Amino acid sequence: MLRILGWAGYDAGLRRAFDDFTRDTGIAVSFRGVRNQDEMHLTARTEAFDVACPTTDRLASWLDSGLIAPLDEDRIGFARIDPAFHAEAHTVIQGKRYGSPNIWGGAGIGHHRDDAPLDPAGVSLMTLFDPAYAGRLAMREDTAFVAAGRALEAAGRLPYPFDESYRSEDRMIANYDIIGAYLADHAAHVARFWFSEDEGMDAFRSGACVVGYSWDTTMAALQREGFPGGFIAPVEGTNCYLQNFVLGAKADPGPAQDWMAWVNTPKGSALYATAFGANPTATGARALLPAQDQAFFSASYPAEALARLWWQPEQPLWFVRNRGEYARRYRMAVDG
Repeated sequence: MLRILGWAGYDAGLRRAFDDFTRDTGIAVSFRGVRNQDEMHLTARTEAFDVACPTTDRLASWLDSGLIAPLDEDRIGFARIDPAFHAEAHTVIQGKRYGSPNIWGGAGIGHHRDDAPLDPAGVSLMTLFDPAYAGRLAMREDTAFVAAGRALEAAGRLPYPFDESYRSEDRMIANYDIIGAYLADHAAHVARFWFSEDEGMDAFRSGACVVGYSWDTTMAALQREGFPGGFIAPVEGTNCYLQNFVLGAKADPGPAQDWMAWVNTPKGSALYATAFGANPTATGARALLPAQDQAFFSASYPAEALARLWWQPEQPLWFVRNRGEYARRYRMAVDG
């Protein structure tokens, strides 16, 4: 039995991928879903797993925690991954491959196309804090600092480039103190905090929110339901994440790497990406996506948006610790 630790909220699509993999290989899959990166890391430290799915910005912290083992590139068919997504600076650590990229997606501006009609051209992250949408904003309490921070950076209102928040604790604190104050000043704008895909979707479905700092997959899933949701890549660049498979330090490497090799085929990559409504990484997989997903990608990521993707930097353990404290203060400001 292959034990996969992954993302909650995509059960139907993932089950189709798992069942197809089992038919092809004879390997059965058990799945444990969690809501966010911090919960995945904690679960990996307390429960047995064979494969987990952190993003590239977290790989170093997983290795530092002793949770993962190096991969055999030939065994997992790494060469079938589009070179644009190899992410060598993150997936190779100390000369060994620890991550096998499998899907990518991003966070940008989600909106209700009728109640918050926005022209996709030239929309800034500052739109999230427009008084017109006060009290109708969906946010995550941690990534709100990325949205506001990059908007403030573009406006020349941070003491240091936002990226330096990930490289220097002192500079993170200097930037985050200003970002936190800005978010606190706009606390009344938030109608809902969300953490999982389901919560992000419900913030819009419920009518509580008409704009949000949202995952592209959230808005794609709402569109598949017939909801008038849209996703816009902001002028500052979509905050993109590259999800990876990692091999558990105590896992049987055979079945675990068989799963990765299967996902690194065009068929497996397309099935896995379709479960999330996300973008696949294997060469040739894009053409196998459902037509609706291909149309959503084309509308959400025109050529100019693809040219300014902002890949999430690595988040060291000290950064994650401090970020949690700032997020707690933000929630307190919103809750009053």
